[in-house]
Amino acid sequence: MAIRFTAPAAVAFISCASLASTSAVAAENGNTQYSPGASQFFSGNVPPYPGFYLLSQTSYTSADRLNDGKGDRLPIDFDVRAKVETLRLIGVSPNHLLGGQIWGQLILPIVDLDTRVGPVSDSRTGLADSTLTGGLAWHDGKNNYVFGLDIGMNTGSYQHGRLANPGQNHWSFQPTIGYQYLDPQAWVAAASLRYIVNTKNHDTDYTSGDEVVLDYAIGYNIGSSRLSVVGYLLDQVSDDEGPGVGSDGNRGRGFAIGPSYTYRFASGPELSTSWQHETHTEHRSQGNIFWLNLALKL
Repeated sequence: MAIRFTAPAAVAFISCASLASTSAVAAENGNTQYSPGASQFFSGNVPPYPGFYLLSQTSYTSADRLNDGKGDRLPIDFDVRAKVETLRLIGVSPNHLLGGQIWGQLILPIVDLDTRVGPVSDSRTGLADSTLTGGLAWHDGKNNYVFGLDIGMNTGSYQHGRLANPGQNHWSFQPTIGYQYLDPQAWVAAASLRYIVNTKNHDTDYTSGDEVVLDYAIGYNIGSSRLSVVGYLLDQVSDDEGPGVGSDGNRGRGFAIGPSYTYRFASGPELSTSWQHETHTEHRSQGNIFWLNLALKL
């Protein structure tokens, strides 16, 4: 899940003393039910061996800046901090379809969220919106390809008018393709491209526009270690629909980049950490995301 706060939401809060049309982590006004930058080197990296796998992703997000539609900072006193533990339970089947292995996953995020706008603050802890995925994976030497359909489910706690909400009160459908080039003794590169279609939040009569998210990673393997650069690019490609939508459709955009380090244990597990700094956002908060990932076979 993405922990964000949008400029229109903050303005609405300050002027109306309530979040009548948006919330701290709702998909309105440029937010997304997917966490941009989460894929990293896991793009295209579905294991070729049948069985069950676990990917634990621990993230910490902090932001104290809200940007307008031009990427300029708004004069709003605001702060959001979130600690998220996301468990990805992955199953790889021995069966094939269209030449690819059948696979699926269940994503369960637990969030501890603290939000402040001006003198008002709120905090919540609990299950956020879960995701169910089904897809296919192909492996050809050093090249790996993945297709999946992520279904973002309305499972998180949500209350209209509340400042902090673990859930977003809607569903999303996210067809995704991924690619990874892996040379264990040299270069590795990965990217995933997803198209996000959001359903309506019926409590606010608001529908976020369609979004495109590109996660990227490139690095070099040195023995059991890997030094890398990771990040994301987000572009909202259609207007929001609902109360308070601006003339530019409240289209959210963002770009992040940062370093990553990975260590691969001889027994199989892989541990990685990264820092992704958001260098530019529009209609979104701007800050930093820290990741700690552990991947292992069950």
